[in-house]
Amino acid sequence: MNSRDAVISIARYLNRFTVIVGEVNTGKTTLTQRILDSYCLRAEGHAAVVDLAPVIPPPYAKGYGSGIGGTLNVSQLDRVRYFHCPIHAPRLLGKSEQEMLALADQNASRIESLFEQALAGEITALFINDCSLYLHAGKVEKLITWIRSVETAVVNGYYGSTLGPGLLSARERKKMEHLMSCCDRVIHLEGGR
Repeated sequence: MNSRDAVISIARYLNRFTVIVGEVNTGKTTLTQRILDSYCLRAEGHAAVVDLAPVIPPPYAKGYGSGIGGTLNVSQLDRVRYFHCPIHAPRLLGKSEQEMLALADQNASRIESLFEQALAGEITALFINDCSLYLHAGKVEKLITWIRSVETAVVNGYYGSTLGPGLLSARERKKMEHLMSCCDRVIHLEGGR
């Protein structure tokens, strides 16, 4: 059994705000899934999973886009609710900076609706997959407020250079750095899965 198969101790994540960051295909979603699975097995309380993984269209699903956009699998427990909607991958779909920014704005609006639904119930844990998709156009302060409204939060997001430069990437990086500065623990993953 390698370290990626080892059992996750949920106690390390309870009552904390943890951010998992890294390049494309470094295992951010995989680690988040393992923490979520451990929470479902060993912790009490209600959880919301807000999955912001983008829909990768067929031309990009192989090659450049492979390893991008993995979703979380949620246990069929009554106390864990899953929230997801179609999210665009702006850097893959936009043909210009203007198109990328317009797609990011659409995403931010959809994502804010998801958070309204997710936080409407009584929850003690929040799991967010691909938060950087919100940070393309959304407010980092609003995201932090949502996260801090629960006892336990495990959040992952892209923080790298693989997806290229540009205004969208610069915004994302700056906001991810702000998010990391406000959390209790940062896990920076490197290398491939």
